[in-house]
Amino acid sequence: MYFYLQDIIVLPAFQGKGLGKRLMGAIMAYLEQHALPGAFIGLMAAKDASTFYTQFGFVVRPPERPGMFLSRAELRPPTT
Repeated sequence: MYFYLQDIIVLPAFQGKGLGKRLMGAIMAYLEQHALPGAFIGLMAAKDASTFYTQFGFVVRPPERPGMFLSRAELRPPTT
């Protein structure tokens, strides 16, 4: 029912090569197979990383409730 992601990090020397998208693609494929309708997927990420995660359907939460979230109904492949 609940899934939680934290600290998906690519070392700076390897950033910009699509590794983060590949990692998240594998995680999203797992969620598509295992998260039932209505499941909640929470994500804690650095503030400046939110634009990376929005391409996977994650939504920024209000400041008083930090982090991001995704409902099972909103799972979708990443944008290019």
